[in-house]
Amino acid sequence: MDKILSVHITHKQVDIGKLELIGSQNVDHLLLTLSKLDGVTECVVLKTCNRVEMYVATKDWEKTRKAMEAMVSSFIPFDSDQNLVQFLTGSDSVRHLLRVSSGLESMIIGEDQIQSQVKEAFEHAERAGHIGPVLSVVFRKAISVGKKVRTETKVNKGCVSIGSAAVELAEEKLGTLSGKKVLVIGAGEMATLIAKHLVGKSPEAVFVSNRTYARAVELAWVLNGKAVKFDFLHEFLAQADVVLCATSATHMILESRHIKKAMEARADKRMLIIDVSFPRNVSLDVRDLEGVELYDIDGLRGVSEANILRRREEMKKAERIIIEELALLDRKLDEMEASRIVKMMFGKYSSIKDKEVRKAIARAKCGQDPIEKVMEEFGTALMGRFLACPTESLKAAARNGDDRFFEAARQMFELKEEEGDVPAEQDEKA
Repeated sequence: MDKILSVHITHKQVDIGKLELIGSQNVDHLLLTLSKLDGVTECVVLKTCNRVEMYVATKDWEKTRKAMEAMVSSFIPFDSDQNLVQFLTGSDSVRHLLRVSSGLESMIIGEDQIQSQVKEAFEHAERAGHIGPVLSVVFRKAISVGKKVRTETKVNKGCVSIGSAAVELAEEKLGTLSGKKVLVIGAGEMATLIAKHLVGKSPEAVFVSNRTYARAVELAWVLNGKAVKFDFLHEFLAQADVVLCATSATHMILESRHIKKAMEARADKRMLIIDVSFPRNVSLDVRDLEGVELYDIDGLRGVSEANILRRREEMKKAERIIIEELALLDRKLDEMEASRIVKMMFGKYSSIKDKEVRKAIARAKCGQDPIEKVMEEFGTALMGRFLACPTESLKAAARNGDDRFFEAARQMFELKEEEGDVPAEQDEKA
């Protein structure tokens, strides 16, 4: 069976600046590039705000590994000593995926969003024609394990999302959100999570701005806030004590000049900006402005560490589930490989059998030899053809000092010592 190989660039190894170098690439482009690498037969790309992971099934592990290294290096030049990029194979790769889907590899341990992101990555690759039997089984198992972990443990209970972490960080920096004016930029999944955790924080006002105004209206209604047309976004910056940016835009939305103008209208008030967009939507030079604090996803690491401490016991329970499910998956993959080999064997030996049967029938029709002789020689020829490859493999193993083949042959052919007495001439013919 094709071997599984994966490459991982995540929040654990790199900061968001380096992650953006490859994360800004279109998923379809990455899938197409992967599918053309030497040996690759299947591939999936998982891209979120704090990870880019690529999973492949390959017929040639060494060639594919080198090709993937070159591909990643074209986006993120890396030295093997830097540990910026992680490569995994086989069970290690699968175990990592199960942990990812279960929320154990997330910056915010236990987050639910990653499970749907794994499912979406699989379905996207499937629609694009890059999924085969191996990754289909692996990703379906990862999705089901993610569900099982969340059902049987409390790893995802409470505030466990990038959105909740952003709100928690804002409270930590300001002391409270009560009486503050909050501007939410975006109205997608992440912005909705932010909104969910703003409820009950008693801000004085909440403004929601999005390119699609109708979505801004929907989210503002949930928050009892005010929807702002995107064209008028900068007019409301001056009123905001907190700006929470979470869009899917691939360009800068807030630049230094925008914030500088807003700050001039705020007298001596400070402004806190938390940008959880990927790629980032707020220019880094905003940090140089007086009275402005800017944090991106990297700024959530403190919240992440506290979250890990709170969930340590539930993480242990989740790990036990993953170990059990990984063993079942390994067994399933082994069964698939066995079935594939059996199918190949039947195909090969059916062809040999058909050829020998045609010869025997032709001889029988000629009538020159007794049917007993025809059938005896047919059986001998068939046995010789069937045992030719195993015989040569055993002889080669003996020459190379590899005695593992001997015991494997005994078990596979259910051999007993008394059955091993074969005339030398038959052995030579085989």
